[in-house]
Amino acid sequence: MEIAVLGPGRIGRQIAVAFALGGCRVRLVDLKGRTTAQRAAVFADARREITRDLSLMAEERIIDPGQADAARTRIEDHVGLEGLRGVGFVQEALPELIELKRDTFERLTSAVGDETIIACGSSTISPKHLVDSVQYPERFVAVHWLNPAHIIPLVEVVAGPGTADATVKRTLELLEGLGKTPVRCGDSPGFIGPRLQVLLMNEAVRLVEEGVATPEDVDKAFKAGMGFRYSTIGIFEFIDWGGVDILHRASGFMAKALGDDRFKAARLVDEKVAKNELGPKTGRGFFDYSGDKRDEFETAKVRALLRQLRRRRES
Repeated sequence: MEIAVLGPGRIGRQIAVAFALGGCRVRLVDLKGRTTAQRAAVFADARREITRDLSLMAEERIIDPGQADAARTRIEDHVGLEGLRGVGFVQEALPELIELKRDTFERLTSAVGDETIIACGSSTISPKHLVDSVQYPERFVAVHWLNPAHIIPLVEVVAGPGTADATVKRTLELLEGLGKTPVRCGDSPGFIGPRLQVLLMNEAVRLVEEGVATPEDVDKAFKAGMGFRYSTIGIFEFIDWGGVDILHRASGFMAKALGDDRFKAARLVDEKVAKNELGPKTGRGFFDYSGDKRDEFETAKVRALLRQLRRRRES
């Protein structure tokens, strides 16, 4: 399939690399009004960064040098809406400005084919806030890549009002073919990753503001603790493993001690505690641990953490 990526900025370059590594021909399209010299400089910088990142992937043996060379040749520079003619998938990767995105979608609709999927790359703006700027809402979907897009496996796929099931299905299949891990989520600002991340980042900054720790120690704690753990264990898996009741009690203590209701337990946590669905120790939490499932779950997670520890010590 031929792909158009709108925007030759950093995230656009990374997305272009991801598609090219998946065997797609990619048009990296610049829609911004620039002088000839400015445009040449932008594309030259894009080429430099793309070449560097592919070379690093080869050096780290993620891909071989031949794959890097092939991917580089699949990416072409294009200017203006003419760069969208004949492509099967358009991935927008413009700055997070709602009016810019709306204007772009209004202009590009007439430039693409009848079967072309139009994907918004926003990290926070919901499809419902943009869909009325697209002529064919059934082919409009949000596809949010995490920076750096050519490395991070997760891609969030969000159907908007009127998005056809076939559009979502084709998008998921395309992303899976790239080796990505696409996840469907509802049309809500921030989706999954950014919504969690904004809270985490701001809380980290508050720790520094309050003099609890330095930025260096917060980062060290995160990488050696939560970052280490959550590379192999999902958040809900760990809530269950630690115990839903533990989260409930910890939330209550912190909300009271810090005088801030944002630490209070979520309603669903209260409901789980009331039903004694506390995790593996009661046979059910957010997941089912009946029969042999508890031992299978805990053994798999301990093994995964041990492998992670071995990789950390070997690095």
